[in-house]
Amino acid sequence: MTDDHGARDDDDPPSHPDPELRDGIDPQSRARALQSLLTEKGILSTDAVDEVIATYEGDVGPMNGARVVARAWTDPEYREWLLADGIEAVADLDISVNDEVMELRVVENSEDTHNVVVCTLCSCYPWAVLGLPPTWYKSPAYRSRVVDEPRALLREEFDTDLADDVDVEVWDSNSEVRYMVLPQRPEGTEDMSEAELAELVSRNAMIGVERLGDGGAIASDGGARAARGGGDTGGEAGARTDPTTDFDTADKPVPRVDDDGPTFAEPWMARSFALAVALTDEDESGRAWDDFQAELVAELEADPGAEDGSDADYYGAWLAALERFLTERDLVDGADFSARATAFADGDRNAHEFVEGDPHAHADQLPEDHAEGAHHHGHDDHDHGHHH
Repeated sequence: MTDDHGARDDDDPPSHPDPELRDGIDPQSRARALQSLLTEKGILSTDAVDEVIATYEGDVGPMNGARVVARAWTDPEYREWLLADGIEAVADLDISVNDEVMELRVVENSEDTHNVVVCTLCSCYPWAVLGLPPTWYKSPAYRSRVVDEPRALLREEFDTDLADDVDVEVWDSNSEVRYMVLPQRPEGTEDMSEAELAELVSRNAMIGVERLGDGGAIASDGGARAARGGGDTGGEAGARTDPTTDFDTADKPVPRVDDDGPTFAEPWMARSFALAVALTDEDESGRAWDDFQAELVAELEADPGAEDGSDADYYGAWLAALERFLTERDLVDGADFSARATAFADGDRNAHEFVEGDPHAHADQLPEDHAEGAHHHGHDDHDHGHHH
């Protein structure tokens, strides 16, 4: 059983299939071990994993959301459609969101209302329109402070100063509903084309930590007051009680990294992410995206990670959740995984065997065209229905 964030209902902490391996073997070797075992068993292909990585490194990102915003600014009928049915409206721009597993809701900024989005339990985020979440969005500091002190967070961490008469609405994304902010159109842009307008739209504005073209003013209370009435919008729209409150994040800085950096800081992070996306299958019992997300939430709750909320911590939890997800469902044997990860870490297996999942132990026994992918296992023939 999971709640609306995809979290487990039970109170049992997650157990890793091999705790000593998790602490003693580097994540690159563990990710390679998982991929090689899954490829050997024909559960997925290397091409499928590479396709996921390529998609999220090049084809999916905030440029999609910027197109949506620019269209809404220039087409009143489209704007109304977007606010009423986000998935159908973005699909009109050839942006695909899987409506079988999630709903996309777009919330609009106005002169007197500012919206900001969070996922208080993990990192639920509208991948199709915004790409993968930035490091700071996943950090305990952001997830906690945006609920407890949104004005202070926006002012201190993102230079977004809101006037006292601007309400702040905090929207908590979950496994069923993802939120995106429709920013106000900046003044003086009336003569710009849709393409030119899209260039003005930032990812941070669509998360709600920036307010386009509006410097605002520092709140008289020092920035600690949320929306009038406590910031609770009621029902599932208002921000929920933050599970990170036991992890002291008061006044903690939100980690900021180079926004122009790569999507994945390390290759093992990309592999861990892509394996989970490629493996989840809405048509297979126990392999839906929500099933994996429940494991991820359990990991993050058990160990929030370093205070800087680094990608290494986040994807480390992702990899551990994936290892448990696979071994508990007998997709990967725990003993085989431990032996394979150890072999990669000790240098007893090489990169060819990682990519192809070939059971042979020596690269010089492989055919000449092996490195070019001539011996890939076949692709799955059905649509996985990934939760994007």
